[in-house]
Amino acid sequence: MFNAFSIVREVAGIVAGATAKVPAIENRFHISERLDGDWPEGPYLWLHGASLGECRMLLSLAGFLQQDLPDCPKILITTQKPEVVQFLKNSGKDIEAALAPADTPTSLTKFISKVKPVGLVLGENELWPGYLSAMRRLSLKPSVAIVSGRFHRALPFLDYSSVGFAAMQTGADSNRIQSAFDGTCPAKAFIGGDWKLLSWAKSGKEVAAPENPSVDTAFLSMHFAEWASLSRMILSSIKHQESVVLVPRRLEEVETFRKALLEQELIVTEWPLVQKGAVALVTKFGLVPEILKMSKSAVVGGSFSLTLGVHDFWEPLQNGVATCVGPYSRGQRETVCTLVREGVLTQLQTTAGFADRNKADIRMVKSFLERERLKITESYQKLVDFLKDLLKAQG
Repeated sequence: MFNAFSIVREVAGIVAGATAKVPAIENRFHISERLDGDWPEGPYLWLHGASLGECRMLLSLAGFLQQDLPDCPKILITTQKPEVVQFLKNSGKDIEAALAPADTPTSLTKFISKVKPVGLVLGENELWPGYLSAMRRLSLKPSVAIVSGRFHRALPFLDYSSVGFAAMQTGADSNRIQSAFDGTCPAKAFIGGDWKLLSWAKSGKEVAAPENPSVDTAFLSMHFAEWASLSRMILSSIKHQESVVLVPRRLEEVETFRKALLEQELIVTEWPLVQKGAVALVTKFGLVPEILKMSKSAVVGGSFSLTLGVHDFWEPLQNGVATCVGPYSRGQRETVCTLVREGVLTQLQTTAGFADRNKADIRMVKSFLERERLKITESYQKLVDFLKDLLKAQG
């Protein structure tokens, strides 16, 4: 079955190569770069995440590994998103960044021969079959680690034998992936928490609400597919003369949001210009940390459409900002249910009562996150020990 799937992957690569000859498609998806790469000469410790949230976490992880891992190899972070590559390159951190190789036999052969990965750390749920099999062929010792893992299901014939470490976000994630391992994987999955909190957890910083915030409500990582709900919440905020900041999830939707806001006859400024009764539109990546330092409350996108996945609610919480999500929490249902039950997060089932929404007590948030801190720091140390053993075996 897996050999047949390898053939399918190779055929997919051939089709993708033909598609790359269409300029509009190539300019948007960078298919040639995924197939043939612009990858650096190794060896590297390879970290991989799907998009911005995962890669920000991996960027933080890279910095800590460079401090705590003796003789830490050079680090390469790959991602599925071209705009995130640029974000990583502009971070000023001592890492390399590139688009991830396409999961085809030919592309992965090119990638492996150039990068020479000594190990692979996967952020959240990027269990690409070719990545796992390529790492299995490279090392006799399991050399793949899953961190901040989320797991619901995977291909039934996926070979997990290259996975030696699996720190999962929740007990449900841990149980599901352990069942998938089915005794064929050396890793023992355990609960390690959500590593989007890693920098905060390692910092020792306490949760504290922002001082003198000038932003009443920040709408974070919003998709235009959520516009129906978003527009009602923005209008409610503006009616109460609040200052609003809107952070689109995709930069290509910025102008679509601007047009829709102007059609509502709203005053639209551009961040960092914030004023009461107006919407400040954010037009660049990477500005959420500075926005949260000035915000009273936050609404997290991806949660007002059934087909999307809820985005990072941990970041506003760790910054002491009252946080709410919409009725949908795809990808994080167990965690959202726990946070709502613990009084840490507010979930809106409808936007009708947005102005009167409950806001979590900062003391409840602080207590919960301190428990998460312990879970994350302990699982991080286990990763360091795993990588030490891996590098020693290769040395």
